[in-house]
This record gives sequence, structure tokens and C-alpha cells, in this order.
Amino acid sequence: MVDDDADDAEIFGIALHAIDLNIKYSIQNNALDALKMLQAPKKTPDIIFLDYHMPYLDGSEFLKLLRKIKGLEKIPVVLYSGHSGALVKDAATKFKKVQFLKKQQSLKDLTGLLQHILLPVPTSK
Repeated sequence: MVDDDADDAEIFGIALHAIDLNIKYSIQNNALDALKMLQAPKKTPDIIFLDYHMPYLDGSEFLKLLRKIKGLEKIPVVLYSGHSGALVKDAATKFKKVQFLKKQQSLKDLTGLLQHILLPVPTSK
């Protein structure tokens, strides 16, 4: 998760743990630190949740840089923003493997949306 709002990041973590206590996540409070962390020789994340409006780099700038880094260019990204303006939606459609999620007002709604994104849909046998 990349978000400069500590309250939003905390609520996001609570929602993740409500889904599954075994979900591992990290939070970076700006896009520059997130890019540095992602390039370190660690395990590549399965998905990145990215606030669009942040200092230093906005979501679109972050995505441009991320998509140029070998090994990171195909990581799915969810633009997670309180703003649903044209810039945010354009960034979500401009880049491959990027979707948009509007920040939710309730923990219950956020948990439901994250569950839908993160948990596999059961298949019928």
C-alpha cells in the first residue's frame, strides 16, 4: 500500500486483517520510498494499492516509473483514491493491469471490496 494518509493506511490494514490475518502487507507513505522498496531484492508483491494524490509523485507518474522496472512491470495495481475524477480514471485505463477503487466511507464496505479483489472466486466442481 502506498498512501500518505496514515489514517487511511491504518484502516486499510484493519480491513485486510478482517479478511485474513495471514495477509502480509507493507505501507509506504510516499511513492519514491515505495519505488525504492520495490526495487530492493525482496519478494515481489502480488498487488499494489496506490493512492493517486501524493507528494513527490502522483499515481500516474509512479505507474510510468513502475512499468519501466524489469520484474515489476506486470504487478497488478489498484488506484485507491478518494477522488474519482477524470485524471484518476484515465490513469487506471491508460496502464495495463490497473484498476480503480474509490476509498470507502465505512470499514465494512472497504473490507467487502478488498475481499472481492483479493480472494479467489470459488469455482463449482
